[in-house]
Amino acid sequence: MDPAIASIVVAIIGLFGTVTAVAIKEFKDMKSTNSADHGVVMSKLNKVQDTVEKVGDRLNSHIDTHQKN
Repeated sequence: MDPAIASIVVAIIGLFGTVTAVAIKEFKDMKSTNSADHGVVMSKLNKVQDTVEKVGDRLNSHIDTHQKN
């Protein structure tokens, strides 16, 4: 094999390896960020659920007072 072609092949293999390593690192970082974001969203959804339950309880109580009258 011609040394120039061999150098190009080695450079392409090295570039492919570098791009693959960077992609894997970025996907791992995105996964940890996604997990943290998921925790924040779940916390907010729990607060919304609690609020909806309280409103539901108040509404049921209000409807009960109208039905008794």
